[in-house]
Order: sequence, then C-alpha cells, then structure tokens
Amino acid sequence: MTLHRRTFLGLSAAVAAAASTGWKFGSAFAQDASPEATGDPMTAYGPVQGNSAYNLAFMQVFPSNAFWQLLKEGVESRAAEDGVTVDVIALPDAAGVADQVSQMEDAVTKGYDGIIMGTIDAAGIVQGVEAANKAGIPVIAVDTAPAGGELVSLIQTDNVAASRQQGEYIAKLIDGKGKVLNLQGDMANQTAQARNQGLHEALDAYPDITVIDQSAHWVQQEGFTITENILTSDPDIAAIAGANDPPILGALQALVAAGRDDVVLVGFDAIPDVVQAIIDGTVNGTMAQFPKVMGTVGIDLMVRHLNGEEVPAKVDSGALLVTKDNAAEFQAENS
Repeated sequence: MTLHRRTFLGLSAAVAAAASTGWKFGSAFAQDASPEATGDPMTAYGPVQGNSAYNLAFMQVFPSNAFWQLLKEGVESRAAEDGVTVDVIALPDAAGVADQVSQMEDAVTKGYDGIIMGTIDAAGIVQGVEAANKAGIPVIAVDTAPAGGELVSLIQTDNVAASRQQGEYIAKLIDGKGKVLNLQGDMANQTAQARNQGLHEALDAYPDITVIDQSAHWVQQEGFTITENILTSDPDIAAIAGANDPPILGALQALVAAGRDDVVLVGFDAIPDVVQAIIDGTVNGTMAQFPKVMGTVGIDLMVRHLNGEEVPAKVDSGALLVTKDNAAEFQAENS
C-alpha cells in the first residue's frame, strides 16, 4: 500500500517523510518520495556523537500514557547511541504545572547541559523555560510548544493538519450529518488547542454537522463519564472524536454498557489498545503520531546544538490515519 500526501502528513524539508520511524512504517507504510522529503526521519540528524559526555534531562509528562512511554524509549535509545546521558524526570500523572515548573527549576539548579521537555501547560511552564534560558541551558520541546521562552527547536506533529484529517474522516463516515462529540484535551495545552482547531476546521464546513465540545483532559475515565452523560442528553449522537486515545477507550466502554454500536469512534495517537480495537471493529480509526521520532530527533538536535551546529527551529514528526484497512499491518510493525 502506498500512502499519498493526503494520508500521510510528512516531515519538514529537512526531514524525510518515509521509512521506519519507531512507530515504524516499514515497507507497507513507505511514502512516495516528494521533492522536499527524501530520507529517513530516524537517521536525518543522527546518530551523532557529542563533543563531550553531555548530561541531559528529559521532562516526561503523563508517564503512564503509552505515547509518552514510547517517546521516552526514543529519548533513552538515542542517548545511548549518541554517547550522552539522560535523566528522565517524570511528572506524576496527577501533578500539575506548578510541579513541572518546580522540576524545571530543580533541573536548572543541577546544571544539566540541555533539557528536552514535554509540556503539561503551555502558558504555565513559561516560567520554567525562562529559568533555563537565564541559566544558559538550551531547551528543546517535544510534542507541545510552551507559550513563551526561547527554544532551540520544537519537534511535534502538525496537529492542526492531522486533526483536520481526523475530522474529514469522521464526516465521511457519518455522511456529512449528525452530532459529533468532541472529547477535547486539556485546553490549557497548545496541542489540545491545535487539535481542537483542526477538527473544527473540518467539521464546521458541514452545515448538517453539530459539534459538541467537552474536555476529557486526556483521561479515559472522563471520556467514559462524558459519553455516558451525552447518551442521555443527546442520544442521537453520531460520532465521537478524541483529542487522544484513552478517552476514546472510555467512550467505547460507555457505549458498550449502553448497548450502542452505532456511534463512530475516531481517536488520536494510535496507542496499541485502540489500534487493536480498530482491528476488532469496535473503533473506526485513529491518527498515529510517531513519538519515537520525537524523542530520537530531540536528542540528536540537542547534541548537535551543544556541538555548536545550527539546527532547525521546528521539525514535523508526521502523522498517519490508521483505519481497518491498515490497522493490522500497523500493529504488526509496531508491536
């Protein structure tokens, strides 16, 4: 199967949009080469040896989430290849932005050579980024951009474009009409805002589609509770979109409990449980991100920056629509 531009949202000109990624494409997911995309994102910037034994910090959010676990794997694996050390500083799932600011400030005090940061709150974390800036410690953000402070680089999915594709797929499945429950992420988060924007750009173009926005804060249980309530207030709901996958699993639980199998479900992240549900026919689709690309490229760019090289300000790590047509192959490539 060849995936064309509409299906695969490729990387920036500096990085290729094909080949293996860590959530691997493998041969089945290779994209036709385009003039601006001709290589492998996992080797576009490395492995690269540091000029000295750099000591880095990785600020991990949502450590129980499969996406962030895979991103961490990318960070740790590439750090070993690049000959640098990395301390994983995980933010407990129940913690908030004040806790992450405290972690950042502690990392600054410890004098790491560089910080690779997952962001829990775009506005709230600015204080921590600025503390690193003031201390001369470079910061690279993965997945989500902070609202301020200076970054060496940002590595993330084009969330607006990917969510727009998610919305277009939902509209196709419900024939352009009906109510769609939008299980948003934490709307203080830049990623959540971008995914909400993209979904609305797609669905708001259909006059017969009504979007119901409710934030599930990335959490499965909230997805369950919101869906349970919506089945009472709007029993004619046609589809549910998730800004990430765990709330879609919660929504599926609520639908099964209610004896409903007529609601379209499309998530975002392609965690293994949701991809399996697509294979089983209980979920319709999800947007795959490539967290190992984010972690791998984040390490390589930090090492290159510390070596004195110029690095791109932004890298798009790619996205892929996973459906019944490609879910089994995708799962096999990434198990």
